[in-house]
Amino acid sequence: MLSHECPTSSERPVRRRHVTRLFALTFIVLGLAVALPAAALAAGGWSPQSSGVAAGLDGVAFVNAHDGWVVGDAGTIIATTNGGVTWSAQSSGTTEDLVKVAFANTLDGWAVGNDSNGCVILATTNGGTTWTAQNSGTSADTILVGVAFVNASDGWAVGSNANGGVILATTNGGATWKAQSAGTSSNLLSVAFANAHDGWAVGLNGTILATTNGGVTWKAQKSGTSTILTGVAFTTASHGWVAGFGTILTTTNGGVTWKAQYSSNTAPLLNVAFANAHDGWAVGKGGNILATTDGGATWTKQTSGTNGDLSGLAAASTGGAWAVGDSGTVLHTSGGSLVTTKLTLKLSGLKSGALKLGKRVTAKGTLRPTSLAGSKVTLTVQRKKGSQWRKVTNLTCTVSASGAYSKKYKPTKKGSYRLRATIAKTAAHPAAATNWSTFRVK
Repeated sequence: MLSHECPTSSERPVRRRHVTRLFALTFIVLGLAVALPAAALAAGGWSPQSSGVAAGLDGVAFVNAHDGWVVGDAGTIIATTNGGVTWSAQSSGTTEDLVKVAFANTLDGWAVGNDSNGCVILATTNGGTTWTAQNSGTSADTILVGVAFVNASDGWAVGSNANGGVILATTNGGATWKAQSAGTSSNLLSVAFANAHDGWAVGLNGTILATTNGGVTWKAQKSGTSTILTGVAFTTASHGWVAGFGTILTTTNGGVTWKAQYSSNTAPLLNVAFANAHDGWAVGKGGNILATTDGGATWTKQTSGTNGDLSGLAAASTGGAWAVGDSGTVLHTSGGSLVTTKLTLKLSGLKSGALKLGKRVTAKGTLRPTSLAGSKVTLTVQRKKGSQWRKVTNLTCTVSASGAYSKKYKPTKKGSYRLRATIAKTAAHPAAATNWSTFRVK
């Protein structure tokens, strides 16, 4: 039945009990025994934050490096305005479990979950000072486990009912929600939108659905896997990632094709997030954290400091990431995804390694992570005198938002030159330097 009234808890199917802990339930239903590999871990700069709660935490959202919200069991909602240095409790108005949360800005936010009377959608227009229940308009057996908003009006929620995948959409901030045709019998676990038109939903059996018209129509994409897909993130309408049980997939064409970036039979992942096209993280069972600073070309295991499951993950485009999970756990990493600094250098304007006197050589490269944008790269120029290299000058240039830098240099004398790029140590990242690049001036 489609009704705004839900049956009492005694009338609801037993299988609905604690369905908000859907990931844990999935492990039980499938009878999976999981263990994390004993591979060497990389220090990831993750530090615990005091959440002030002991409840299991499932969802986290940040709109910048300062303002964030976390939701979890028993109606828990906590918020921060200082990047998690301190967290404050907010009143959700429910004592049942909340699963995921999304904010369009510092004021407008939504949380989804499931209580004893059915699915729950909460909304706030004042940063969480007050939360109000919204009417989902769904059938009594519907559960919601994912939510995404691209602005204060356009949003989507996903989950499942007895018939399979469920997708709800709103164009008025949740004043009204309408069902969209998912066209799949598989439960949906996560949803992401790059803008008001281009979106993706993922779930069981390797399911990936995509839309280019705000969900008016959803079409299945070929994931190349039949595993459970638990998280999805897109930085543009073309570039995205999906994480799941032992896998991370990526696409650079909006999902027309998906390619596996990471595979492990023993590392169930529960979420994925990217701050930009380069810096990303994935979290999962047993405190598992993977990180990349090159768009997923390489993923490195990091130490989380916890053995509890991590199911919530958020990354701020201005830098930093937060992971949440069992027993009130909130973890934070500042800057890029790895506590490493990658600096490259290339010289252009040369012909066969040589430059005519009076001409300029261009030194350019990239700096990762891109959270170091605005930093100063030093270019040291040396000229060979006899058998010794002597310093000529130091040049500085500023790293752009994309992580790129560029500087032109005009030698004043003929001879052999070499040039190297360096960046100084920061509080979160070590110093880095490139190899020397040589050229001749004739």
